[in-house]
Amino acid sequence: MHSPAPIRLRLAVPAPSSPTPASADQHPPQQRRKRGIIYVRVSKDRPDMISPELQVEHARKLAEREDIEVVTDPVVDIGKSGRGFDDRSIADIIDMARRREFDVVILWIWSRFGRNLRESLQHLDTLTNYGIEVRAAREDFDGKTTIGKFAIAQMLNIAELESNQKSDMWKDTIERRRRAGLAHGARGRFGYFRCSVCPPPERGKPLLTCPRCKDGILRVDPVTGPILADLYRRYAAGDSLRSLVLGLRGQAVKHYTGSDIDAGALYQILDSGFGLGFVRYQIPELLHRTVEKPGGGTTLQRTSLHRDLTSYLYYKGAHRPVIDDAMECERLWDAYVERRLSSDDDKGHSFRAKYSVSGFLSCAGCRRPMHSMLRAKKVQREWIDGNPDPRDVLFRCTRHMKFKDCPGNGVYATLAGAERAVAEWLRDISEQEPELESAVGQQAVEVMSNPGSSDAEHGARRLRQIEAGLADISAREDRLTDAVLDGLVSADAARRKRADLESQRAGLRMEEAELKRDLQDRPTVLPRPNRDAFVRILDLWKVADHDDRRALLKPLIRTVEVARGRKQADKYTVYTMWEAPPEPVAS
Repeated sequence: MHSPAPIRLRLAVPAPSSPTPASADQHPPQQRRKRGIIYVRVSKDRPDMISPELQVEHARKLAEREDIEVVTDPVVDIGKSGRGFDDRSIADIIDMARRREFDVVILWIWSRFGRNLRESLQHLDTLTNYGIEVRAAREDFDGKTTIGKFAIAQMLNIAELESNQKSDMWKDTIERRRRAGLAHGARGRFGYFRCSVCPPPERGKPLLTCPRCKDGILRVDPVTGPILADLYRRYAAGDSLRSLVLGLRGQAVKHYTGSDIDAGALYQILDSGFGLGFVRYQIPELLHRTVEKPGGGTTLQRTSLHRDLTSYLYYKGAHRPVIDDAMECERLWDAYVERRLSSDDDKGHSFRAKYSVSGFLSCAGCRRPMHSMLRAKKVQREWIDGNPDPRDVLFRCTRHMKFKDCPGNGVYATLAGAERAVAEWLRDISEQEPELESAVGQQAVEVMSNPGSSDAEHGARRLRQIEAGLADISAREDRLTDAVLDGLVSADAARRKRADLESQRAGLRMEEAELKRDLQDRPTVLPRPNRDAFVRILDLWKVADHDDRRALLKPLIRTVEVARGRKQADKYTVYTMWEAPPEPVAS
Protein backbone atom coordinates (compact mmCIF):
# COMPACT_ATOMS: atom_id res chain seq x y z
CA MET A 1 0.00 0.00 0.00
CA HIS A 2 1.46 3.32 -1.09
CA SER A 3 1.83 6.09 1.47
CA PRO A 4 -0.19 9.21 0.70
CA ALA A 5 1.57 12.04 -1.06
CA PRO A 6 2.70 14.89 1.20
CA ILE A 7 0.47 17.89 1.40
CA ARG A 8 1.96 21.35 0.81
CA LEU A 9 0.08 24.15 2.49
CA ARG A 10 -0.16 27.36 0.47
CA LEU A 11 -1.58 30.79 1.25
CA ALA A 12 -4.79 31.59 -0.55
CA VAL A 13 -4.14 33.63 -3.70
CA PRO A 14 -6.76 36.35 -4.20
CA ALA A 15 -8.36 36.74 -7.59
CA PRO A 16 -6.56 39.25 -9.78
CA SER A 17 -8.04 42.70 -9.71
CA SER A 18 -7.03 46.13 -10.85
CA PRO A 19 -4.56 47.70 -8.41
CA THR A 20 -5.59 50.64 -6.36
CA PRO A 21 -3.47 53.26 -4.68
CA ALA A 22 -4.37 51.78 -1.30
CA SER A 23 -3.19 48.28 -2.27
CA ALA A 24 0.05 49.65 -3.73
CA ASP A 25 1.06 51.01 -0.33
CA GLN A 26 0.65 47.52 1.15
CA HIS A 27 3.34 45.92 -1.08
CA PRO A 28 6.40 44.87 0.94
CA PRO A 29 9.42 47.16 0.46
CA GLN A 30 12.00 45.98 -2.08
CA GLN A 31 15.22 44.93 -0.32
CA ARG A 32 18.45 46.59 -1.50
CA ARG A 33 20.90 44.30 -3.32
CA LYS A 34 24.09 43.54 -1.48
CA ARG A 35 27.13 45.34 -2.83
CA GLY A 36 30.23 43.24 -3.30
CA ILE A 37 33.88 43.48 -4.29
CA ILE A 38 36.14 40.70 -5.58
CA TYR A 39 39.61 40.14 -4.12
CA VAL A 40 42.22 38.19 -6.10
CA ARG A 41 45.76 37.23 -5.04
CA VAL A 42 48.51 35.24 -6.72
CA SER A 43 51.84 34.77 -4.95
CA LYS A 44 53.99 34.92 -8.09
CA ASP A 45 53.41 36.28 -11.60
CA ARG A 46 54.34 33.30 -13.76
CA PRO A 47 52.78 31.42 -16.71
CA ASP A 48 51.62 28.48 -14.57
CA MET A 49 50.11 30.59 -11.77
CA ILE A 50 46.49 30.31 -10.66
CA SER A 51 45.01 32.69 -13.21
CA PRO A 52 43.45 35.88 -11.82
CA GLU A 53 40.82 35.56 -14.54
CA LEU A 54 39.89 32.09 -13.20
CA GLN A 55 39.49 33.48 -9.69
CA VAL A 56 37.40 36.41 -10.94
CA GLU A 57 35.17 34.09 -13.00
CA HIS A 58 34.33 31.88 -10.00
CA ALA A 59 33.73 34.95 -7.82
CA ARG A 60 31.38 36.51 -10.39
CA LYS A 61 29.39 33.28 -10.61
CA LEU A 62 28.86 33.39 -6.85
CA ALA A 63 27.80 37.05 -7.10
CA GLU A 64 25.26 36.24 -9.85
CA ARG A 65 23.93 33.24 -7.93
CA GLU A 66 23.48 35.25 -4.72
CA ASP A 67 22.24 38.43 -6.50
CA ILE A 68 25.24 40.45 -5.28
CA GLU A 69 26.04 43.63 -7.20
CA VAL A 70 29.79 43.90 -7.90
CA VAL A 71 30.35 47.65 -7.49
CA THR A 72 33.98 48.03 -8.59
CA ASP A 73 36.75 46.34 -10.53
CA PRO A 74 38.39 43.35 -8.82
CA VAL A 75 41.09 44.22 -6.28
CA VAL A 76 44.13 42.29 -7.52
CA ASP A 77 47.42 41.56 -5.73
CA ILE A 78 49.92 40.09 -8.21
CA GLY A 79 53.17 38.68 -6.86
CA LYS A 80 52.10 39.07 -3.21
CA SER A 81 52.72 36.36 -0.64
CA GLY A 82 49.86 35.30 1.60
CA ARG A 83 52.18 35.04 4.62
CA GLY A 84 52.06 38.79 5.26
CA PHE A 85 49.66 41.72 4.91
CA ASP A 86 51.91 44.80 4.97
CA ASP A 87 52.27 45.31 1.19
CA ARG A 88 48.86 44.02 0.11
CA SER A 89 45.51 45.67 -0.61
CA ILE A 90 43.73 44.31 2.48
CA ALA A 91 44.26 47.64 4.26
CA ASP A 92 42.55 49.45 1.34
CA ILE A 93 39.63 47.00 1.53
CA ILE A 94 39.28 47.67 5.27
CA ASP A 95 39.25 51.43 4.56
CA MET A 96 36.48 50.88 2.00
CA ALA A 97 34.59 48.83 4.57
CA ARG A 98 34.95 51.65 7.09
CA ARG A 99 33.31 53.99 4.53
CA ARG A 100 30.52 51.41 3.93
CA GLU A 101 31.26 51.16 0.21
CA PHE A 102 30.34 47.46 0.00
CA ASP A 103 28.72 44.64 1.95
CA VAL A 104 30.49 41.46 0.79
CA VAL A 105 34.09 40.47 -0.07
CA ILE A 106 34.21 37.54 -2.50
CA LEU A 107 37.32 35.32 -2.73
CA TRP A 108 38.09 32.27 -4.85
CA ILE A 109 39.25 30.09 -1.95
CA TRP A 110 40.23 31.04 1.60
CA SER A 111 43.98 30.69 1.03
CA ARG A 112 43.73 33.71 -1.30
CA PHE A 113 42.93 35.86 1.73
CA GLY A 114 46.04 34.76 3.59
CA ARG A 115 48.31 31.94 4.70
CA ASN A 116 48.95 33.39 8.15
CA LEU A 117 46.22 32.14 10.48
CA ARG A 118 46.64 34.71 13.25
CA GLU A 119 46.74 37.82 11.04
CA SER A 120 44.07 36.45 8.67
CA LEU A 121 41.62 35.98 11.53
CA GLN A 122 42.44 39.45 12.87
CA HIS A 123 41.62 41.07 9.53
CA LEU A 124 38.49 38.95 9.10
CA ASP A 125 37.31 40.07 12.56
CA THR A 126 37.93 43.70 11.55
CA LEU A 127 35.81 43.31 8.42
CA THR A 128 33.09 41.51 10.37
CA ASN A 129 33.00 44.30 12.96
CA TYR A 130 32.24 46.73 10.11
CA GLY A 131 29.33 44.51 9.06
CA ILE A 132 31.15 43.00 6.07
CA GLU A 133 30.49 39.43 4.97
CA VAL A 134 33.44 37.46 3.51
CA ARG A 135 32.62 34.63 1.08
CA ALA A 136 34.79 32.12 -0.82
CA ALA A 137 33.36 30.88 -4.13
CA ARG A 138 34.89 27.41 -3.93
CA GLU A 139 34.77 27.02 -0.14
CA ASP A 140 31.55 28.79 0.78
CA PHE A 141 30.78 28.73 4.50
CA ASP A 142 28.39 30.88 6.49
CA GLY A 143 30.79 32.96 8.59
CA LYS A 144 27.95 34.17 10.82
CA THR A 145 27.43 30.72 12.37
CA THR A 146 29.65 28.95 14.89
CA ILE A 147 30.25 25.97 12.58
CA GLY A 148 30.97 28.34 9.67
CA LYS A 149 33.55 30.28 11.70
CA PHE A 150 35.18 27.01 12.72
CA ALA A 151 35.30 25.79 9.10
CA ILE A 152 36.84 29.08 7.90
CA ALA A 153 39.49 28.92 10.64
CA GLN A 154 40.31 25.36 9.59
CA MET A 155 40.66 26.33 5.92
CA LEU A 156 43.00 29.18 6.89
CA ASN A 157 44.89 26.80 9.17
CA ILE A 158 45.30 24.35 6.28
CA ALA A 159 46.49 27.21 4.02
CA GLU A 160 49.12 28.15 6.61
CA LEU A 161 50.15 24.49 6.93
CA GLU A 162 50.59 24.20 3.15
CA SER A 163 52.65 27.39 3.11
CA ASN A 164 54.88 26.14 5.92
CA GLN A 165 55.33 22.78 4.18
CA LYS A 166 56.39 24.52 0.97
CA SER A 167 58.79 26.66 2.96
CA ASP A 168 60.32 23.55 4.56
CA MET A 169 60.61 21.92 1.14
CA TRP A 170 62.48 24.92 -0.28
CA LYS A 171 64.77 25.06 2.76
CA ASP A 172 65.65 21.38 2.22
CA THR A 173 66.25 22.02 -1.49
CA ILE A 174 68.51 25.00 -0.78
CA GLU A 175 70.47 23.02 1.82
CA ARG A 176 70.88 20.13 -0.64
CA ARG A 177 72.20 22.53 -3.30
CA ARG A 178 74.60 24.07 -0.81
CA ARG A 179 76.04 20.67 0.16
CA ALA A 180 76.45 19.85 -3.55
CA GLY A 181 78.38 23.06 -4.15
CA LEU A 182 75.67 24.60 -6.34
CA ALA A 183 74.49 28.21 -6.23
CA HIS A 184 71.25 29.18 -4.47
CA GLY A 185 69.31 29.48 -7.74
CA ALA A 186 69.52 27.74 -11.11
CA ARG A 187 69.75 30.98 -13.08
CA GLY A 188 72.72 31.79 -15.27
CA ARG A 189 75.89 33.63 -14.34
CA PHE A 190 78.01 36.09 -16.27
CA GLY A 191 81.09 34.31 -17.60
CA TYR A 192 79.36 30.90 -17.67
CA PHE A 193 76.91 28.89 -19.78
CA ARG A 194 74.75 25.89 -18.96
CA CYS A 195 74.71 23.72 -22.05
CA SER A 196 75.48 24.05 -25.75
CA VAL A 197 72.65 21.66 -26.70
CA CYS A 198 69.70 22.36 -24.39
CA PRO A 199 67.54 25.49 -24.88
CA PRO A 200 68.03 28.34 -22.39
CA PRO A 201 65.75 28.36 -19.33
CA GLU A 202 62.40 30.14 -19.67
CA ARG A 203 60.64 31.79 -16.79
CA GLY A 204 57.85 29.68 -15.33
CA LYS A 205 58.68 26.58 -17.41
CA PRO A 206 60.53 23.39 -16.35
CA LEU A 207 64.25 23.47 -17.08
CA LEU A 208 65.14 21.13 -19.95
CA THR A 209 68.36 19.22 -19.34
CA CYS A 210 70.45 16.54 -20.99
CA PRO A 211 72.94 14.05 -19.46
CA ARG A 212 75.71 16.66 -19.89
CA CYS A 213 74.05 19.41 -17.88
CA LYS A 214 71.70 17.49 -15.60
CA ASP A 215 74.09 17.94 -12.67
CA GLY A 216 73.38 21.71 -12.72
CA ILE A 217 77.07 22.67 -12.85
CA LEU A 218 77.73 25.68 -15.11
CA ARG A 219 80.63 25.69 -17.60
CA VAL A 220 83.07 28.54 -18.18
CA ASP A 221 82.09 30.54 -21.26
CA PRO A 222 85.05 30.77 -23.65
CA VAL A 223 84.17 34.40 -24.51
CA THR A 224 82.95 36.05 -21.30
CA GLY A 225 84.92 33.85 -18.89
CA PRO A 226 88.29 35.51 -19.64
CA ILE A 227 86.57 38.92 -19.45
CA LEU A 228 85.34 38.11 -15.92
CA ALA A 229 88.84 37.01 -14.89
CA ASP A 230 90.26 40.28 -16.22
CA LEU A 231 87.63 42.28 -14.25
CA TYR A 232 88.75 40.68 -10.97
CA ARG A 233 92.43 41.29 -11.75
CA ARG A 234 91.88 44.95 -12.70
CA TYR A 235 89.69 45.72 -9.67
CA ALA A 236 92.21 44.06 -7.32
CA ALA A 237 94.94 46.16 -8.99
CA GLY A 238 93.08 49.37 -8.14
CA ASP A 239 91.14 50.22 -11.33
CA SER A 240 87.95 52.19 -10.68
CA LEU A 241 84.61 50.52 -11.17
CA ARG A 242 83.64 53.25 -13.63
CA SER A 243 86.59 52.41 -15.88
CA LEU A 244 85.57 48.74 -15.81
CA VAL A 245 81.97 49.60 -16.79
CA LEU A 246 83.08 51.87 -19.63
CA GLY A 247 85.49 49.19 -20.84
CA LEU A 248 82.68 46.62 -21.00
CA ARG A 249 80.47 49.07 -22.89
CA GLY A 250 83.30 49.85 -25.31
CA GLN A 251 83.63 46.13 -26.08
CA ALA A 252 79.81 45.81 -26.42
CA VAL A 253 79.81 43.17 -23.66
CA LYS A 254 76.32 42.36 -22.37
CA HIS A 255 75.04 40.59 -19.28
CA TYR A 256 73.88 36.99 -19.72
CA THR A 257 70.34 38.43 -19.67
CA GLY A 258 71.15 40.62 -22.70
CA SER A 259 71.07 43.90 -20.76
CA ASP A 260 73.85 46.46 -20.39
CA ILE A 261 76.17 46.07 -17.38
CA ASP A 262 76.13 49.17 -15.21
CA ALA A 263 77.92 49.73 -11.88
CA GLY A 264 75.22 48.01 -9.81
CA ALA A 265 75.13 44.93 -12.05
CA LEU A 266 78.94 44.68 -12.04
CA TYR A 267 79.03 44.84 -8.25
CA GLN A 268 76.51 41.97 -8.14
CA ILE A 269 78.67 39.90 -10.50
CA LEU A 270 81.88 40.46 -8.58
CA ASP A 271 80.37 40.32 -5.07
CA SER A 272 79.01 36.82 -5.68
CA GLY A 273 82.54 35.40 -5.96
CA PHE A 274 81.14 32.85 -8.41
CA GLY A 275 83.85 33.50 -11.00
CA LEU A 276 86.53 32.69 -8.42
CA GLY A 277 84.92 29.37 -7.49
CA PHE A 278 82.57 30.32 -4.63
CA VAL A 279 78.84 29.98 -4.03
CA ARG A 280 77.29 32.23 -1.38
CA TYR A 281 74.26 31.86 0.88
CA GLN A 282 72.62 34.43 3.10
CA ILE A 283 73.06 34.08 6.85
CA PRO A 284 69.60 32.90 8.09
CA GLU A 285 69.68 35.05 11.23
CA LEU A 286 70.07 38.21 9.14
CA LEU A 287 67.21 37.55 6.72
CA HIS A 288 64.49 39.20 8.84
CA ARG A 289 64.17 41.78 11.59
CA THR A 290 61.35 42.40 14.06
CA VAL A 291 59.49 45.69 13.62
CA GLU A 292 56.64 47.19 15.62
CA LYS A 293 53.36 47.71 13.79
CA PRO A 294 51.62 51.12 14.05
CA GLY A 295 48.52 49.61 15.65
CA GLY A 296 50.50 47.57 18.16
CA GLY A 297 52.15 44.17 17.98
CA THR A 298 55.18 43.10 15.96
CA THR A 299 55.87 41.52 12.60
CA LEU A 300 58.89 40.15 10.73
CA GLN A 301 60.23 42.27 7.89
CA ARG A 302 62.75 41.06 5.34
CA THR A 303 66.10 42.80 5.70
CA SER A 304 67.69 44.54 2.73
CA LEU A 305 71.13 43.02 2.17
CA HIS A 306 72.05 45.50 -0.54
CA ARG A 307 75.70 44.90 -1.48
CA ASP A 308 76.59 43.74 2.02
CA LEU A 309 79.34 41.11 1.74
CA THR A 310 79.20 40.44 5.49
CA SER A 311 75.61 39.14 5.25
CA TYR A 312 76.65 36.02 3.32
CA LEU A 313 78.57 32.80 3.91
CA TYR A 314 80.86 31.75 1.05
CA TYR A 315 81.37 28.06 0.25
CA LYS A 316 83.58 26.24 -2.25
CA GLY A 317 81.52 25.62 -5.39
CA ALA A 318 81.38 22.55 -7.61
CA HIS A 319 81.98 24.64 -10.76
CA ARG A 320 85.33 25.54 -12.25
CA PRO A 321 86.64 29.09 -11.61
CA VAL A 322 87.44 31.39 -14.54
CA ILE A 323 91.08 31.28 -13.35
CA ASP A 324 92.69 27.84 -13.14
CA ASP A 325 95.28 28.78 -10.51
CA ALA A 326 93.60 28.20 -7.13
CA MET A 327 96.21 30.29 -5.30
CA GLU A 328 95.57 33.25 -7.58
CA CYS A 329 91.81 32.90 -7.02
CA GLU A 330 92.32 33.07 -3.26
CA ARG A 331 94.64 36.06 -3.56
CA LEU A 332 92.28 37.97 -5.88
CA TRP A 333 89.27 37.28 -3.64
CA ASP A 334 91.12 38.46 -0.51
CA ALA A 335 92.20 41.66 -2.33
CA TYR A 336 88.68 42.21 -3.67
CA VAL A 337 87.04 41.79 -0.25
CA GLU A 338 89.62 44.02 1.44
CA ARG A 339 89.02 46.83 -1.06
CA ARG A 340 85.23 46.47 -0.98
CA LEU A 341 85.03 46.54 2.80
CA SER A 342 87.45 49.44 3.10
CA SER A 343 85.70 51.57 0.46
CA ASP A 344 83.02 54.11 1.32
CA ASP A 345 80.89 53.18 -1.70
CA ASP A 346 78.25 51.22 0.18
CA LYS A 347 78.79 51.89 3.88
CA GLY A 348 75.51 52.82 5.52
CA HIS A 349 73.74 52.53 2.18
CA SER A 350 70.32 54.15 2.21
CA PHE A 351 67.73 54.88 -0.43
CA ARG A 352 66.95 58.17 1.31
CA ALA A 353 68.07 61.34 -0.46
CA LYS A 354 71.24 62.90 1.00
CA TYR A 355 70.94 66.47 -0.28
CA SER A 356 68.28 69.14 -0.64
CA VAL A 357 68.18 68.97 -4.47
CA SER A 358 68.56 65.18 -4.80
CA GLY A 359 66.06 63.91 -7.35
CA PHE A 360 65.33 67.40 -8.73
CA LEU A 361 68.33 67.99 -11.01
CA SER A 362 68.21 66.79 -14.61
CA CYS A 363 70.60 67.13 -17.54
CA ALA A 364 69.57 69.64 -20.22
CA GLY A 365 71.20 67.44 -22.88
CA CYS A 366 69.24 64.24 -22.31
CA ARG A 367 66.72 65.36 -19.64
CA ARG A 368 67.68 62.33 -17.57
CA PRO A 369 68.40 62.42 -13.80
CA MET A 370 71.72 63.45 -12.30
CA HIS A 371 73.44 61.75 -9.36
CA SER A 372 75.71 63.07 -6.64
CA MET A 373 79.35 62.34 -5.87
CA LEU A 374 82.09 63.88 -3.71
CA ARG A 375 85.33 65.39 -4.88
CA ALA A 376 88.48 63.40 -4.19
CA LYS A 377 89.42 63.42 -0.49
CA LYS A 378 92.76 65.09 -1.11
CA VAL A 379 91.05 68.24 -2.46
CA GLN A 380 87.98 68.27 -0.18
CA ARG A 381 87.37 71.22 2.08
CA GLU A 382 86.68 70.86 5.79
CA TRP A 383 83.26 69.33 6.55
CA ILE A 384 80.53 71.49 8.12
CA ASP A 385 78.44 70.02 10.98
CA GLY A 386 79.07 66.47 9.81
CA ASN A 387 78.22 67.24 6.15
CA PRO A 388 80.57 67.85 3.23
CA ASP A 389 81.11 71.40 2.01
CA PRO A 390 78.39 72.10 -0.64
CA ARG A 391 81.12 73.14 -3.07
CA ASP A 392 82.58 69.60 -2.88
CA VAL A 393 79.30 67.83 -3.73
CA LEU A 394 79.06 67.36 -7.50
CA PHE A 395 76.03 66.30 -9.51
CA ARG A 396 76.83 64.58 -12.82
CA CYS A 397 74.62 63.39 -15.70
CA THR A 398 73.93 59.73 -14.90
CA ARG A 399 73.60 58.72 -18.53
CA HIS A 400 76.93 60.32 -19.44
CA MET A 401 78.71 58.80 -16.45
CA LYS A 402 77.40 55.30 -17.18
CA PHE A 403 77.50 55.06 -20.95
CA LYS A 404 79.05 58.25 -22.38
CA ASP A 405 76.16 58.66 -24.85
CA CYS A 406 74.36 61.78 -23.54
CA PRO A 407 73.39 64.01 -26.55
CA GLY A 408 74.62 67.05 -24.61
CA ASN A 409 77.90 65.36 -23.72
CA GLY A 410 76.97 65.46 -20.04
CA VAL A 411 76.75 68.33 -17.56
CA TYR A 412 77.75 68.85 -13.94
CA ALA A 413 76.72 71.14 -11.09
CA THR A 414 77.73 71.67 -7.50
CA LEU A 415 75.35 71.46 -4.58
CA ALA A 416 76.29 75.04 -3.66
CA GLY A 417 75.39 76.33 -7.13
CA ALA A 418 72.11 74.41 -7.30
CA GLU A 419 71.00 75.54 -3.84
CA ARG A 420 71.94 79.12 -4.68
CA ALA A 421 69.85 78.96 -7.89
CA VAL A 422 66.84 77.54 -5.99
CA ALA A 423 67.15 80.18 -3.24
CA GLU A 424 67.30 82.97 -5.85
CA TRP A 425 64.23 81.52 -7.56
CA LEU A 426 62.34 81.45 -4.25
CA ARG A 427 63.43 85.04 -3.52
CA ASP A 428 62.33 86.27 -6.96
CA ILE A 429 58.88 84.72 -6.59
CA SER A 430 58.43 86.01 -3.05
CA GLU A 431 59.24 89.55 -4.26
CA GLN A 432 56.88 89.52 -7.25
CA GLU A 433 54.34 92.33 -7.49
CA PRO A 434 50.72 91.30 -6.87
CA GLU A 435 49.80 92.11 -10.50
CA LEU A 436 52.54 89.81 -11.81
CA GLU A 437 51.58 87.13 -9.30
CA SER A 438 48.00 87.31 -10.54
CA ALA A 439 49.20 87.03 -14.14
CA VAL A 440 51.32 83.99 -13.32
CA GLY A 441 48.38 82.48 -11.47
CA GLN A 442 46.21 83.02 -14.54
CA GLN A 443 48.92 81.39 -16.66
CA ALA A 444 48.83 78.38 -14.35
CA VAL A 445 45.06 78.19 -14.77
CA GLU A 446 45.48 78.25 -18.55
CA VAL A 447 48.08 75.50 -18.38
CA MET A 448 45.78 73.37 -16.28
CA SER A 449 42.81 73.98 -18.57
CA ASN A 450 44.78 73.38 -21.76
CA PRO A 451 43.68 70.01 -23.23
CA GLY A 452 47.27 69.30 -24.22
CA SER A 453 48.58 69.73 -20.66
CA SER A 454 47.81 68.07 -17.37
CA ASP A 455 44.59 68.80 -15.47
CA ALA A 456 45.51 66.43 -12.67
CA GLU A 457 44.69 68.90 -9.88
CA HIS A 458 41.21 69.56 -11.24
CA GLY A 459 40.66 65.82 -11.63
CA ALA A 460 42.04 65.08 -8.16
CA ARG A 461 39.79 67.76 -6.66
CA ARG A 462 36.77 66.29 -8.45
CA LEU A 463 37.74 62.77 -7.28
CA ARG A 464 37.80 64.03 -3.69
CA GLN A 465 34.36 65.55 -4.22
CA ILE A 466 33.08 62.26 -5.64
CA GLU A 467 34.51 60.34 -2.67
CA ALA A 468 32.80 62.74 -0.29
CA GLY A 469 29.57 62.39 -2.27
CA LEU A 470 29.68 58.59 -2.08
CA ALA A 471 30.31 58.74 1.67
CA ASP A 472 27.38 61.14 2.04
CA ILE A 473 25.09 58.79 0.11
CA SER A 474 26.07 55.90 2.41
CA ALA A 475 25.39 58.06 5.46
CA ARG A 476 21.99 59.12 4.08
CA GLU A 477 21.12 55.46 3.50
CA ASP A 478 21.99 54.68 7.10
CA ARG A 479 19.80 57.54 8.36
CA LEU A 480 16.99 56.38 6.08
CA THR A 481 17.19 52.84 7.49
CA ASP A 482 17.04 54.21 11.05
CA ALA A 483 14.01 56.33 10.11
CA VAL A 484 12.18 53.27 8.69
CA LEU A 485 12.94 51.24 11.82
CA ASP A 486 11.65 54.09 14.01
CA GLY A 487 8.49 54.35 11.92
CA LEU A 488 9.21 57.91 10.81
CA VAL A 489 9.21 57.07 7.08
CA SER A 490 6.94 54.66 5.24
CA ALA A 491 8.46 51.64 3.52
CA ASP A 492 7.26 52.81 0.09
CA ALA A 493 8.80 56.28 0.53
CA ALA A 494 12.04 54.68 1.70
CA ARG A 495 12.07 52.44 -1.37
CA ARG A 496 11.70 55.40 -3.72
CA LYS A 497 14.40 57.34 -1.88
CA ARG A 498 16.80 54.37 -1.98
CA ALA A 499 16.28 54.04 -5.73
CA ASP A 500 17.15 57.72 -6.11
CA LEU A 501 20.28 57.31 -3.99
CA GLU A 502 21.36 54.24 -5.98
CA SER A 503 20.95 56.25 -9.19
CA GLN A 504 23.13 59.03 -7.77
CA ARG A 505 25.76 56.52 -6.64
CA ALA A 506 25.88 54.84 -10.06
CA GLY A 507 26.37 58.21 -11.76
CA LEU A 508 29.18 59.18 -9.39
CA ARG A 509 30.93 55.83 -9.82
CA MET A 510 30.76 56.10 -13.59
CA GLU A 511 32.27 59.59 -13.46
CA GLU A 512 34.92 58.39 -11.01
CA ALA A 513 35.97 55.55 -13.33
CA GLU A 514 36.22 57.92 -16.33
CA LEU A 515 38.30 60.43 -14.34
CA LYS A 516 40.72 57.74 -13.17
CA ARG A 517 41.18 56.52 -16.73
CA ASP A 518 41.80 60.07 -17.99
CA LEU A 519 44.29 60.94 -15.24
CA GLN A 520 46.19 57.67 -15.13
CA ASP A 521 49.01 58.69 -17.49
CA ARG A 522 48.92 62.47 -16.99
CA PRO A 523 51.63 64.31 -15.04
CA THR A 524 50.55 66.07 -11.87
CA VAL A 525 49.94 69.83 -12.12
CA LEU A 526 49.38 71.57 -8.77
CA PRO A 527 48.00 75.06 -8.08
CA ARG A 528 50.55 77.82 -7.52
CA PRO A 529 50.88 78.86 -3.85
CA ASN A 530 50.40 82.54 -2.99
CA ARG A 531 53.29 84.93 -2.36
CA ASP A 532 53.03 84.70 1.43
CA ALA A 533 53.66 80.97 1.23
CA PHE A 534 56.88 81.58 -0.70
CA VAL A 535 58.01 84.14 1.89
CA ARG A 536 57.53 81.57 4.67
CA ILE A 537 59.30 78.86 2.66
CA LEU A 538 62.24 81.18 2.01
CA ASP A 539 62.54 81.92 5.75
CA LEU A 540 62.44 78.19 6.57
CA TRP A 541 64.95 77.43 3.81
CA LYS A 542 67.64 79.43 5.60
CA VAL A 543 67.51 77.29 8.75
CA ALA A 544 66.34 73.89 7.43
CA ASP A 545 68.57 70.84 6.96
CA HIS A 546 68.84 68.91 3.68
CA ASP A 547 65.87 66.62 4.29
CA ASP A 548 63.57 69.49 5.37
CA ARG A 549 64.64 71.61 2.40
CA ARG A 550 63.80 68.79 0.03
CA ALA A 551 60.37 68.44 1.67
CA LEU A 552 59.79 72.20 1.14
CA LEU A 553 60.66 71.91 -2.57
CA LYS A 554 58.64 68.80 -3.34
CA PRO A 555 55.24 70.53 -3.88
CA LEU A 556 56.89 73.43 -5.77
CA ILE A 557 59.50 72.11 -8.21
CA ARG A 558 59.12 69.45 -10.86
CA THR A 559 62.74 69.54 -12.02
CA VAL A 560 65.75 71.87 -12.20
CA GLU A 561 67.34 71.53 -15.61
CA VAL A 562 71.14 72.02 -15.65
CA ALA A 563 72.87 73.27 -18.82
CA ARG A 564 76.53 73.42 -19.72
CA GLY A 565 78.53 76.51 -18.79
CA ARG A 566 79.53 78.39 -15.68
CA LYS A 567 77.20 81.40 -15.83
CA GLN A 568 74.72 80.99 -12.98
CA ALA A 569 71.82 82.79 -14.66
CA ASP A 570 71.92 80.56 -17.75
CA LYS A 571 72.91 77.27 -16.14
CA TYR A 572 69.75 76.46 -14.14
CA THR A 573 66.12 76.42 -15.34
CA VAL A 574 63.39 75.70 -12.78
CA TYR A 575 60.24 73.88 -13.96
CA THR A 576 57.46 74.29 -11.42
CA MET A 577 54.65 71.93 -10.46
CA TRP A 578 52.08 74.39 -11.89
CA GLU A 579 53.69 74.21 -15.34
CA ALA A 580 53.59 71.45 -17.91
CA PRO A 581 56.74 69.28 -17.73
CA PRO A 582 59.44 69.64 -20.42
CA GLU A 583 59.22 67.30 -23.40
CA PRO A 584 61.60 64.32 -23.15
CA VAL A 585 64.58 64.11 -25.51
CA ALA A 586 64.35 61.29 -28.02
CA SER A 587 66.89 58.52 -27.40
